[in-house]
Amino acid sequence: MREIYELTQLDGKSLQERTLKLSEESGELAQAVLTVTKAPGSTYKNHSLADVREEAADAAIVALSILAQTCSSEAEFSAELDRLMGAKCAKWKSVLSQG
Repeated sequence: MREIYELTQLDGKSLQERTLKLSEESGELAQAVLTVTKAPGSTYKNHSLADVREEAADAAIVALSILAQTCSSEAEFSAELDRLMGAKCAKWKSVLSQG
């Protein structure tokens, strides 16, 4: 996570630009998933599960970069990441246990 924080500080993108980049990466991930799952009209792209993994990593890095940009230090980024992941996973677990 240190590298993501450091690279975010070196990259001059605004929060708005980074968020738009996340939208782009999400679209690329969606296209790869549609191709792999043979959704109608998408099979011509010829993506594989390796492509899905690569696009998921790209989207995750950009999302983490957005979080990093909203923090004033690497320590705050790390703490917020741990706090938010814990809370969001607990919520997900709760939803799954209700089903």
